[in-house]
Amino acid sequence: MKRIFFIIALVGIFSSCNNNHDDGHGHENPHEHSVDHIELEVESHTVWTEKTELFVEFKTLIVGKSSTFLAHYTDMNSFKAIENASTSVLLVTDNQELTTSVDLASSPGIFKLMLTPIEAGICELVFQIESGALKDTIVIKTRVFEDERQANLPHLSTKKQGEISFLKEQAWKIDFSIERVKRQEIHRIIKTSGEIEPMQGDEAIVTAKSSGIVVFSNGQIIIGDKVKGQSILFTISGEGMLHENIDSKIAISRAKHTKALLNFERGNILLADGVISKLEWDDLKEEYDVVKAEYDNLISNYGKGGQKIKAPFTGYVKDILVTEGQYVQSGDAMALVTKNNKLIIKAEVSQKYFSELPNISSANFRTAYDTSVYTIEDFNGRLLTYGKSVGSGEHFLHVYFEIDNIGGVISGSFVDVYLKTKPIESALVIPQTAIMDDYGSHYVFVQVSGETFEKRNVKTGVSDGINVQIVSGLTEGEWVVTKGAYQVKMATMSSAIPAHGHSH
Repeated sequence: MKRIFFIIALVGIFSSCNNNHDDGHGHENPHEHSVDHIELEVESHTVWTEKTELFVEFKTLIVGKSSTFLAHYTDMNSFKAIENASTSVLLVTDNQELTTSVDLASSPGIFKLMLTPIEAGICELVFQIESGALKDTIVIKTRVFEDERQANLPHLSTKKQGEISFLKEQAWKIDFSIERVKRQEIHRIIKTSGEIEPMQGDEAIVTAKSSGIVVFSNGQIIIGDKVKGQSILFTISGEGMLHENIDSKIAISRAKHTKALLNFERGNILLADGVISKLEWDDLKEEYDVVKAEYDNLISNYGKGGQKIKAPFTGYVKDILVTEGQYVQSGDAMALVTKNNKLIIKAEVSQKYFSELPNISSANFRTAYDTSVYTIEDFNGRLLTYGKSVGSGEHFLHVYFEIDNIGGVISGSFVDVYLKTKPIESALVIPQTAIMDDYGSHYVFVQVSGETFEKRNVKTGVSDGINVQIVSGLTEGEWVVTKGAYQVKMATMSSAIPAHGHSH
C-alpha cells in the first residue's frame, strides 16, 4: 500500500512539472490557471497610426484579477523600437476609470503596465506614449469578464494556418519597414534605356593660346577638381625652345609695339604742323592699332613662367587632355571644364511607341551604380522635347529631360528609364520593393498583426520602377513589408519558434 501511495505521489510531481513549463516562445506563461484549471487565452491587439505602431499583449481581463500589459511601441518613421519614453494605459467602462503608467521600458521598446479591473463589460484601453517630440494616443476596445469560466467562452480568434511569426525584437534589429496598400494614380510605362548627358553650354574646351611646354598649375590637376572662373589651370612655357618660343614672341611684339607707338605719337605732331596728310596719319594709326592688338593678346595671360591658361567659368574639371611636359601648339585642346549645373537624360524609344510619345509627361530613372529609382521631379526636372523623326543611321526616337545636377548622378552614365504615359486612376498600388519573386510568380508578406505575417500571392500590373499596380491578392488598407521581406521569408523556413527575449 505504501508503494502505491509513493507512485501516485511521483505521478503528481511530474504532472505538476509538466503543467508549469514555459510556452517555448521565450515568454513566461502569460496567464494564470484558476483553481479549476480553466486556461485563459492571451489577447493581442495591433494599432497603426501615422506616428507609432502599438502591439500589446495581455491575458484576458477578469474582474479582480491583475493583468499585465506588454506594450510594444514602434516608431513609424524609423521602424525601430521607441526606447526612452513614458507610457500609460487608462481602462474605461461605464462606471470605472483605472490608470497606470511607467517611465522606463522593461526591455527596449517594450513597456510593462499592470491593472486590476473592478467592473465587467465592454471597455476601452487608452494608451498614451510620449518620447521627446513624439506624442501619441491609441484606443483599443475589448471586454472585462466576470470570472474565468465566462472568459473561457470561445470569443477569441485562433491562429490561422500559414501565419508566420516574426517578433518585434527581430524586426527592430534589421532594416525593416511596412507600408499601407493604397489607391492612387499610376502611369502606364514605356521602359527603356538612356544616358545622362551634359547640358549644351554647360561645358567648354580649354585650348592652348600659344605653342610650348605644358606646366600644370600648382603641380597637379585631377579630374573632378572644382575650379573657379579665371583661375589658372596650366602654364605654357617657351623656356629652352628655339622655335615657337612664347618669350621671344612677346619680346618681338613688345619691340614692334614700342616702335609703332613712337611713330603714331610723332605722326600726331606732324599732322598738327601740316607736315603729313590725314591719309598718312591714318596709315600710322592703323599700323599702331594692329600691333597693339597683337601685343595685348600675347600679354593678356602672360606671366612669370609663360602663357597662363585659365578656366572659362566656375565648375569642375571633367577631362584632362594633356600631360605635364607635353608640347602643344596654339589651338590644341587641353582640358574639358563643365559647370555641371544641368544635365540631360536622353531616353531611346523604339519606333513602335511613336504614337505614345505625345502622352509622355514625366519619367523615373535608375542608374547602374544605385539601386534606388528616382523621379525627374526629385531633381527639379522637366520634359524638354521628343523626337519627331528618326535620323540617318538611327533606329530609335529620343526623348529629352532636363534635370538639376544636385548629386547622385554622373554625366556620361547609362540609366534605365521609365517613361510615364497615360495615367491609371485610383489603382491599387504598393512599393516595388515589397514584391518577392518565385520563379515568375509574385508574392508579398502582409503584416496582419504586430508579430504575425502572412505570405500572399499577388498578380501585378503596371510598374513605374517605384510603385507597382496590384491586380489581385491584396485589399486597400493592408500593410505589406517593403524592407526586410527576405528575413521574414527566412522565418518561414525555420521550424523552431524564435525566442521572444522578454516575458509576461
